[in-house]
Amino acid sequence: MSLGTLIVVVTFGVLAVIGAVHFTGGSRRRETRDHGAAILEFAKAYPDEAIRSVIMTADGNASFMRLADGKTGFLQSMGRHYVARLILPQSVGVQALEDQPALRIEFHDSTLPGGDYVFRSTEEAAEVSLWLCGSLALASPKFADPQEDDGHA
Repeated sequence: MSLGTLIVVVTFGVLAVIGAVHFTGGSRRRETRDHGAAILEFAKAYPDEAIRSVIMTADGNASFMRLADGKTGFLQSMGRHYVARLILPQSVGVQALEDQPALRIEFHDSTLPGGDYVFRSTEEAAEVSLWLCGSLALASPKFADPQEDDGHA
């Protein structure tokens, strides 16, 4: 077999495999734009966690879940798979982004790369921020009331 024929056969084989993967749905992203589907996927990873409410990002690729014990659940679509995790106190950094209803979240104790999460409204972004900051506030020491320090009640 000549080199030219071998190149044509290999090229055709590679294109056939790529086409087969694409047409069988292997290259499609899983769509999770439904709260129910997000709850089911999160429950697969954490079956003992009670979910109180769910807020999804505007693109539907990430969901934040308020859990009954004060933690926050997180589910993100990565291609055809999901990453689910519990966000524990002091494990994230949260910053509001200006000019859009979004949060920049950094995960301190994970290899998960964080990022900017855009929500449908500023109210949803604020709610998720409160869940995350509420978790952080549970672990922070209580500060004395300034009025008590100076002897004035």
